[in-house]
Amino acid sequence: MTIKRHIGLFTKTSRVRLHNFVMSLARFLISSDVLSRAQNTLILTGSEAHHLTHVRRLGPGSLVELVDGSGVIAKAKVIRANGTEVDLHIMEVSEQQNDCLPIKLIVALLKGGRMGWMIQKATELGVQTIHPVITQHTVVKVDTEKTGRHLVRWKEIARQTLKQCKGSRVPTIYPVVSLREALEKASYARAKILLWESEKTCSLFSTWRDQGNATPVAVIAGPEGGFSRKEILACKGAGFSPATMSRRTLRSETAAIGAVAALSAMMTSGLEKKR
Repeated sequence: MTIKRHIGLFTKTSRVRLHNFVMSLARFLISSDVLSRAQNTLILTGSEAHHLTHVRRLGPGSLVELVDGSGVIAKAKVIRANGTEVDLHIMEVSEQQNDCLPIKLIVALLKGGRMGWMIQKATELGVQTIHPVITQHTVVKVDTEKTGRHLVRWKEIARQTLKQCKGSRVPTIYPVVSLREALEKASYARAKILLWESEKTCSLFSTWRDQGNATPVAVIAGPEGGFSRKEILACKGAGFSPATMSRRTLRSETAAIGAVAALSAMMTSGLEKKR
């Protein structure tokens, strides 16, 4: 509160230094190609330049972080900013530890903004991969051109989320495929969990425990209309064990994110070893 009350007494240079001291550095996205080619300086353009100058209101002297979503992070200082372009001096470049969790999320396509919300939250929690799938009861009309555009948007949502959550890597988001194809891609998972509203006895925790708390773990969340009997049998045939998330019937995105959050909590706290 004292800082806010008296900040007008500081010079412009002092305010920049104070901002860098009391605030964590703002993060901005940059492509891996641009970052790898840069020597001592680079130019930030487009929406990220606009965000830096008009949203974060940063200027010459401000320190920022640049991330490419693959684990590389650079600390840089703003040299010049005109609203559309920002010149940056790169001070140091380093590799971040991979903070993604060994969780493979297979989720049926959701309608409206629910898919984007689910990808945002899954990115925050640190899933490694996301496989959108088509099932018998998927309510979204599948169009190849539209799903291609959706994939681009989903990846951008994940990248933007990475800035907010201070993560090191964005999850790999695969193109939309059939459930059968996704089951084949998940064959290497050492633990496989099927979230199923009809399961009444086995919880997520007990199901993962019965599989030795092994990783990587693949989690399947179905569509709004639920899985068909044939799909349930296919999942079980691929080695997935049914699990329930609640005594209540949950929305697809709620079940998916609830499962990821629960697994994340166990993995990061070491509780999975206390059997």
